[in-house]
Amino acid sequence: MRKLIVLASFATLIGGAARAESLGRPCTDKPASAYLTLDALKAKVAGMGYQIRDAEIKKACGEFYVIDKAGKKGELFVDPTSGVIIAGGDSSGVVKTAGKDKD
Repeated sequence: MRKLIVLASFATLIGGAARAESLGRPCTDKPASAYLTLDALKAKVAGMGYQIRDAEIKKACGEFYVIDKAGKKGELFVDPTSGVIIAGGDSSGVVKTAGKDKD
């Protein structure tokens, strides 16, 4: 029984780490009626050289799981009204915001 609990806890931790958390703040304060469509946002991100693996608009941010030009997996947070990247990071957990790195 103890092994089962340990294995279940470990699986939960790994599953939670597979996807990064949200940015923690909105990417825009504009209303949802001003957002571009998800397809339009995908086109903008793809046009910047990213391969898109998954995308959604959530909590006033476009969240994109991508592979960059160097082949690294990462997550981008995009302003849904303009397609501008607000923050992004790679699979190392480093989040890049406005030219600065944060852990």
